[in-house]
Amino acid sequence: MKALIGANNMGLETYLDELRAEFPEVEFAYCAERERTGEVIGDADVYMGWLNRDIFLAAKQLKWIQSPSSGANYYLAIPELVASDVLLTSAVGTHSACLAESVFAMLLAFTRGIRQFVLRQQKHEWSLRELRNTLVELTGSTIGLIGFGSVGRATAVRAAAFGMRILAVDAYPGAKPDHVEALWDLSGLDTLLSQSDVVLVSVPYTPQSDHMIGPEQIAKMKPGSYLIGISRGKIIDEDALVAALRSGQLAGAALDVFAQEPLPADSELWDVENLLITPHAAGGTQYEGQHVMSIFRENLRKLIDNDLPLRNQVNKQLGW
Repeated sequence: MKALIGANNMGLETYLDELRAEFPEVEFAYCAERERTGEVIGDADVYMGWLNRDIFLAAKQLKWIQSPSSGANYYLAIPELVASDVLLTSAVGTHSACLAESVFAMLLAFTRGIRQFVLRQQKHEWSLRELRNTLVELTGSTIGLIGFGSVGRATAVRAAAFGMRILAVDAYPGAKPDHVEALWDLSGLDTLLSQSDVVLVSVPYTPQSDHMIGPEQIAKMKPGSYLIGISRGKIIDEDALVAALRSGQLAGAALDVFAQEPLPADSELWDVENLLITPHAAGGTQYEGQHVMSIFRENLRKLIDNDLPLRNQVNKQLGW
């Protein structure tokens, strides 16, 4: 069996010596140049890394792909992969803590005036009188979590520490923690939107979630509330969001993901005053490679032992 690690920014290749010692029956290889992946993947049984359709078609004997990302939509955009017997696993759970921290970093940037203070600092302006009375605390406010998977649950734990009321919806709700007031299926979305001071979108991108938060849903949000998107672009209708921000219906929004990435330099989103933009970086953490490698090791052993399903195995028809 041959396992190939593709080019990555997580240092996954630094674990090669450990992998070779742990799995002596497996031949490991590393391709440092993404553009050369198609040339070396042909005899690989296992691949960990990003790939496109051309690379997948060059993989003649692939049995399993481990995504270093929590999302699977880039892989599922390859029709031949979806139709194949190749197993696909994600890194769900890897980024839960850091994404939840990013959610509160974004939110506090608005509620505690951090964005405005940084801008005033650049101008050497002492803005005590102007900004102090605009600051609010989160105690007693309501956060609505659209998607209650690992990221939603990690966010809820932190929201509880801030003394927030927590509502959540999910296509498959599961068990409700005690610190969450209500956990509904998606039929509860309108109630969540109308009652929340902060709405977080963390559902995976699937055909069903495409533009899930559009003009109708945004119109149901509380005036002066905040919207945060951190899972994938195209779930939030960006035109509707811009209109709500410019009209003052929403107090602010933060996006880490966009319909087109990188975000084009001429996108109007850059110039919306009360929109905070981060470049799909909210999942960054010093533990990223370590977490992904833990999933890969577990799954490689399960594959060798024919112990299926694998951890985080993606249902290619459902899209997650």
